[in-house]
Amino acid sequence: MINGYDVIIIGGGPGGYAAAVKAGKLGLKTALVEKELVGGTCVNWGCVPTKALLKYAKVKRSRPSLEYVEAHEKSHKISEERRSKIEKLFESSGITLFIGEAKLVSVNDVEIKPSGKKLSGKNIIIASGSCPRRIEGVEYDGESILTVREALNIDSAPDSALIVGSGATGMEIATIWNSFGARVTVAELQPCIMGIDDDEISITAESYFKESGVRIMTGTTVERIEKTREGVEVTFGGVGETLAFEKVLIAVGINPNTGNLGLEELNVDLENGYIKIDGKMRTSIPNIYAVGDVTGKLALAFAAAEQGMAAVDAIAGRETKELIYENIPRCIFSGIEAAAVGLTEKQAGRLGYDVVVYKNSFKAYGKPFPPGKSEGVIKVIADAKTSKAIGAVMLGADATDQIAGPMRMIALGAAASEVINVVCNGR
Repeated sequence: MINGYDVIIIGGGPGGYAAAVKAGKLGLKTALVEKELVGGTCVNWGCVPTKALLKYAKVKRSRPSLEYVEAHEKSHKISEERRSKIEKLFESSGITLFIGEAKLVSVNDVEIKPSGKKLSGKNIIIASGSCPRRIEGVEYDGESILTVREALNIDSAPDSALIVGSGATGMEIATIWNSFGARVTVAELQPCIMGIDDDEISITAESYFKESGVRIMTGTTVERIEKTREGVEVTFGGVGETLAFEKVLIAVGINPNTGNLGLEELNVDLENGYIKIDGKMRTSIPNIYAVGDVTGKLALAFAAAEQGMAAVDAIAGRETKELIYENIPRCIFSGIEAAAVGLTEKQAGRLGYDVVVYKNSFKAYGKPFPPGKSEGVIKVIADAKTSKAIGAVMLGADATDQIAGPMRMIALGAAASEVINVVCNGR
């Protein structure tokens, strides 16, 4: 048994490593257990390699000779560099790293498999992340029928592909593969794509993707996915249409990694598989905290990192402010970028607000425009009684950068007209 830790962190993704570095800098003796690679899904099989590939997808427009294998190799190198930086941060912050699978054996003790090492500490932070949600009855083979992890591991774009799901993962991979010559179809169960919860923005985005050569099938169910010699056959509901694809990517959300952690044995409260937490990230056991995707709050790296640092503040006895998850930007870095912060028009209406919507166009700065798109659109949602901005949705080439302005202004209680003026007129 290795005793004396102030904090033991399970999981080295954004929530875990942000918590670890902060704990180390506050002088807390900290251990982190990671079962695979430091940086977790985000750095190794998600955000970082995807954003790198999206960058090279844009380069492809001006450099047609760029091959996918080169872009893929560079994206992995960027992930390796980011992972190395995190490991060096651990060293400089005094973090002890253990590689293996962690399980809680008591409220203070963690066992690591397969080594059998046991750690004991005053506080435990669970940051074990999530895994891609699978469709029941579909036989994933990692070659023709994929999750995002396998999709990012292949070093060539397919000739044809179906992507089931139109959230951030689906639309970003659709952009990448389409840019490198794949014939891409996106099937979405909901009537609108991208999950922004704004029909107008979604319809505009759908129009862009169709112009770019991506087939969009909304309100569509997938009845059968079957591997064949040539690839995969898919039968869609409603019309009963059957189409053949080289590859199928299932991107229909995530499930929390809460199994085999020993949570049930310790009676840690769960809800629909997610760990229940309070405003200080504490679980139903006071010295056990949870952050990131396992909490079911907001499946974003930014949110996980904020939660991780908030948990460490609580452990250290520092003042903590309850996170307002709506005010953390939700971004999709696809061919045409989408970003939202605060409440959408629909969400505000459901909450009983008397809603006023301000709408205008904005110009992108510092990024190449999508073909045929020189401007973006911003919608600012306001409370009619106070004229204060309570949310913003942006669509355009620079939306994921420019949403930072509305985010800060909404947090400060700015009027909707002020938000529009700053974004659209620079004043």
